[in-house]
Amino acid sequence: MRLDEYTAHDGTGLARLLAKGEITPRELGRCVEEAVAAVNPALNAVIELYPDALDSLAEAGTATPFGGIPTLTKDFPIEAARPAEFGSRLAQGFRAAHDAVYWTRLRAAGLVNAGRTASSEFGVPAATESPLYGATRNPWNPARGVAGSSGGAAAAVAAGIVPFAQGSDGGGSIRNPAAFCGLIGLKPSRGRVTGSPNANAPLLGLATAFMLTRSVRDTAALLDRCHGPDAGDGYEIAAPAVPYLDVIEHRPKGLRIALCTQSWSGVQIDPEVAAATRSAAERFAALGHHVEEASPDFDYPAFLQAQKVIWAADAAAHMPAMARQMNRAPEEALGASVHALYRWGLGISGAQLIDALAVYDRVTRQLGRFIAGYDLLLTPTSAMLPEPIGTFDPDRPGIDVDGVFDDLAPKETFTALFNATGQPAISLPLGRSRDGLPIGIQLVARFGREDLLLAAARQIEEEVEGAPGIWGQGRPAVHAGNF
Repeated sequence: MRLDEYTAHDGTGLARLLAKGEITPRELGRCVEEAVAAVNPALNAVIELYPDALDSLAEAGTATPFGGIPTLTKDFPIEAARPAEFGSRLAQGFRAAHDAVYWTRLRAAGLVNAGRTASSEFGVPAATESPLYGATRNPWNPARGVAGSSGGAAAAVAAGIVPFAQGSDGGGSIRNPAAFCGLIGLKPSRGRVTGSPNANAPLLGLATAFMLTRSVRDTAALLDRCHGPDAGDGYEIAAPAVPYLDVIEHRPKGLRIALCTQSWSGVQIDPEVAAATRSAAERFAALGHHVEEASPDFDYPAFLQAQKVIWAADAAAHMPAMARQMNRAPEEALGASVHALYRWGLGISGAQLIDALAVYDRVTRQLGRFIAGYDLLLTPTSAMLPEPIGTFDPDRPGIDVDGVFDDLAPKETFTALFNATGQPAISLPLGRSRDGLPIGIQLVARFGREDLLLAAARQIEEEVEGAPGIWGQGRPAVHAGNF
């Protein structure tokens, strides 16, 4: 199989070719290696390939849904004994102690973890420019960034290295890289993808893991394979009534959609982003849905302060253990942004953390009441276009906690709210700038309604391009299919 043939298919398409015997897992492994060699020097998306995993592709079976399909995982603890360095000098050499439970489910579905992708340091900065591995570049324009923290995953999928890749999202870290790279990025409802064996959902419930893809059918199929609680989880979300792959075959009708282009943080929305969001709303209206302008009403400054407290408290709780295990001092090994967050977190009291969680509870109720009046909320994913590399240097001297969150604001204005409230949210590649850069549009559904979110996403995908995985965008400038 040639690289241009390999990159023309999403994961479902490759799985069908495997099932028919038209390609072999060994060929797919070779394609991954060739794709990395062709595009990674320009992008710095993949920081390591696993030779043993690529070798195992030769023997991979095809009886499972994705049997023999290669993927990549983020530089976080996901698979036992694999490196998990969080893009940080503090964690350099660290290895995962155990498998994430959701990953065991995806592996049972046949996925093969072929390597790891770059992340921002400990997932904090919204720019994948880490002190350990440097900057990851955007396949659409290598002078631009890929957001964070799953930026390496997004660049690898957009450049055709793999059909989909694993990421995680604690404030927009799947959705923003997807938006910047022209991909589909779903943040499932809290609890839909278990955080076991460590927690129901990491970061006090704010974070969840899932995949970045090029097609809605891949997103649905992957969620079918990994959703659900683990034994001992403290709470369980209701299972979907039917598989998500079946749901996307049905076209929703007459949805009530709230359109919001009002910046909750006060950060200015790029005019091209606002225009693309309104254009997406017009597309939904043309499909027979009812779109009206509306915005949830909540205290954004209080919400932001609570986010700072929760993120900083989490950093203060976990960094010392990593420092002890790796025998390194946080003051010497952490980049400036993460160190500022960690140091500030050391001064947070238990009462402050409880107060922050109470703010999140209040905002969750407010958002729940708002969205009860609608089926979907439509917003920009990011308020900005992909910025030039170095614009938000996370390791610049003198940055403090407020500076860290000022850097995050243009990208998290519309995303972090739903990490707090737990609703499912998806970024779809529905816009392009004058310079050809992707613009992501976010859809949000009521809690637990990934079924409706995916059905609407598939409907608009079908309207845009008529076949899965293309979205009318063509190829990025740096793409394995060009070689």
